[in-house]
Amino acid sequence: MSKLSEYKDARAPLPETYTAWHVFGAGFDNLGKDGKPQTLPMRPPEANELLLRVDVLGLCLSDIKIITQGGDHPRLRGRDLANDPTVLGHECSVTVVAVGDQWKEKFNVGERYLVQADIYVDGLSFAFGYLIPGGMEQYAFVDERVLDGDEGCYLLPIQPDTGYSAAALAEPWACVEMSYCLEDRVAPGDGDRLVVTDDAASLPADVTASATVLPRSLDGLGDATFDDIIVQSPTPSMVDTLAPCMRRNGAMFLLGAPTEDGPVSLDIGRIHYDNIRFYGGSDTLETVTEINARNDLLAGGAALFIGAGGPMGQMHVQRALEIDGGPKRVVVTDLDPSRLEHIRDRFSALAESNGRELFTFAPSEFDSQEAMDERLMSLTPNGYDDVVVLAPVARVVEASIGYVADNGFVNVFAGLGIGTAGQFKLGDLCRGVKMIGSSGSRISDLRKILEMVEAGKLNTNLSVAAIGGLNAARAGLEGVKGARFPGKTVIYTQIPDLPLMALEDVPKNIPELKDKLSPQGAWTKEAEEALMEMHL
Repeated sequence: MSKLSEYKDARAPLPETYTAWHVFGAGFDNLGKDGKPQTLPMRPPEANELLLRVDVLGLCLSDIKIITQGGDHPRLRGRDLANDPTVLGHECSVTVVAVGDQWKEKFNVGERYLVQADIYVDGLSFAFGYLIPGGMEQYAFVDERVLDGDEGCYLLPIQPDTGYSAAALAEPWACVEMSYCLEDRVAPGDGDRLVVTDDAASLPADVTASATVLPRSLDGLGDATFDDIIVQSPTPSMVDTLAPCMRRNGAMFLLGAPTEDGPVSLDIGRIHYDNIRFYGGSDTLETVTEINARNDLLAGGAALFIGAGGPMGQMHVQRALEIDGGPKRVVVTDLDPSRLEHIRDRFSALAESNGRELFTFAPSEFDSQEAMDERLMSLTPNGYDDVVVLAPVARVVEASIGYVADNGFVNVFAGLGIGTAGQFKLGDLCRGVKMIGSSGSRISDLRKILEMVEAGKLNTNLSVAAIGGLNAARAGLEGVKGARFPGKTVIYTQIPDLPLMALEDVPKNIPELKDKLSPQGAWTKEAEEALMEMHL
C-alpha cells in the first residue's frame, strides 16, 4: 500500500503528540509560543466528540483580523485568549480518525469532510476557527455544536477522490458565491413600514395600509425605526435623516427622481454587515422591484472588478469568466501590476475558451486617475452593469458608482466596519444603482461550491499561489498580511516541515513536481498527490 493510500485509509495508530498554533492575544507575538506551534498530548475523543485530522488548511485575511484584534474580535465575544486560547483556521478539509461513543452510528473512521465555518447554536455564532478551535493544527476535536447545530451537521461529506486543497478552498469560494445569490427583499414586506409623501392617494392603498405616513417635512418622525421606508421624490436631507431609521435587513425605496440632487451620507458598513438596501430606478414600486430583482452578474454584460488582484478578487474574476451566462467583458484593476500579470497568465486561456474578453489596468499605467477612468469608460460608454469592490476603502466604494450603468449593481464585497460613512449622489441611487454586500457564507453556498468542484465545473486550485507545512503557518499569515502572494496560501498540516514557497518556486525547490503543475503553473491534484507521497 502506498503512503498516500494508507493515509487516506486513516486507520494507522494515532501519534502520541500533535502540534497546534494557539493564539493568546492580539499581535503576531501572541501566535504560538516563541514563534513556534505547541506540542500537545494526543487523547481519545470524549463521547460527544469527533477527532478530525486536518489535511489541508487555506489561510485567510480573516485570520489576520483575529491576530489584530485578539479577544475584541466580534466573533470571539470578549474571550480571554491569554487564559483560554483558540486556534485559527476555518478553510480546511478534514478526515475522521476517531469517533466518540455518541456518534458511532453516524460517523466512521476514514470519512472525509469539509467544515462549514459559520456555525450557529440557538442563534448564536460559534464559528470554527474562532470560538471553536480551528484547523491551524494537525488534529481538531469537534462536538455537538458542529455535529448537531441549528442547521444540523456542519460537516459536508467529500468524495474520496476529491483533492484536499481543492476541497478546502471551497470555503472561501462559498463566500464569493453567496454575494451573487443573496435573497434580498426587493419589495416591501410585512414589517413596520414608513411612507413619506405629500400625496398618499397617489400610492396604492395596500402600500399605505398599516403604515406610518409622514409628510415630506418628516414632522413627527421621532426616534422610531422601520423595516421598510418608502419615499416619493426624495431629497438628500430626507435620505440622510431616514437612513439611520432602517433596521437590520431594512430597505428604502426611492420613488421617482429627486426633487434636488446632492450628496447623501450612507453607512457602508451597514450595507455589508446589516444588509440594508436602497432601491430606485422608477416612480412605481412595481417597477423598482423588477429592476432590482437580479442578484447575479448580468449575462452578456460588462463587469468591473476594482482592487481584484488579491486571493478573493481572483476568485471573483475566475467566476465571472467561468460561469454559464456570465458577463461578456471582464475588466480588472489593481494597484499592483504584478498581480494583474498573474491574473492574465492564469486566466487568459479560460477567458478565450469561454468567449469572454479580459482586460486589466493598473493606475501606474496612466498619467492620472482621470486618464484611467477615461480608458475604463471607453470599454463600455454607458457604464458597467456590475462593479465589484474588493478594496476595503471608503473612497473606492464612493468612486465605484461613477462607473455604473443605470439599474446596475455595486457589490461591496470588501467589508468596511459599521459606522464607515460614504458620500454618494442621491441621483445615482434614484437612477437604479443598487449597492449590495454580504459577509461569510451559508451551508447551502458551501454545498453548491463543493458540488461544482466535484463535478469538474470549478477548479478552486487556480486560486493557490503558495504552499507550506504547518510550521510555516505563521510565516504564511505574515505573507497574507503583507500581500506577499497573489493568491491563496495552502498549508499541508501533516507535512509540518514543508517550507513556505510560491508556486513559481516549486519546480526549483521540488523538481519532482515540475511536470505535475498545469501548463500555466497552477497547483493540481496530481502535484498534491505526488507531494504527499513523497513527504507523509
